[in-house]
Amino acid sequence: MTDAEAVPRSGNRPLRIVAAIAVLLALATAVLGFLVATDDDGQGRVDDLRRTAGQFAEALVTYDFEDPEAHRDAVLGFATGSFREEYEDAFDRGLGPLIADVEAVSQGYVKDIYVSEIDQEQAQAVVSVDIEHQGVAGARSLFDIYFRLTFVEVGGEWRVDQVTDLNFGQPTPGPDATSETSVPVDTSVP
Repeated sequence: MTDAEAVPRSGNRPLRIVAAIAVLLALATAVLGFLVATDDDGQGRVDDLRRTAGQFAEALVTYDFEDPEAHRDAVLGFATGSFREEYEDAFDRGLGPLIADVEAVSQGYVKDIYVSEIDQEQAQAVVSVDIEHQGVAGARSLFDIYFRLTFVEVGGEWRVDQVTDLNFGQPTPGPDATSETSVPVDTSVP
């Protein structure tokens, strides 16, 4: 073999190295893109759950005696399963008329939302709210009211399946200022 024959082979060597590096970079970019997309999808589900938990908690403790049906519709818009049935029944059996009778106005403000890991199509969130309440008995403010919300994913959207009052004997606002609880909540510990 002569020196002239060796030159073309060594001349192709840098091209092969550059091509190999380009292939490795393309492969690494594809893998990183997949990992980022997977992480974004997981984070997106957590963000959706957090947003839904906050919106629901606010709807749960916000009502106005001039339109109690708007409160009912807002809560039921997030509900499914047994909670939906329990809330409809409680509202129809007295909660709606009570809101109107005592001229209750309540506004909730979400402070904190703590989200569990998502397990298949189920998750939980603990939400802390502050509440400003007015009615015929006067005005009052409640701070740091906690609810545990159990969610199921239905048609790609989070729906509330259970609400648990975590205030352990502390009053939560009701339409009547002397009321202890504003909504039917499951106080059992699973």
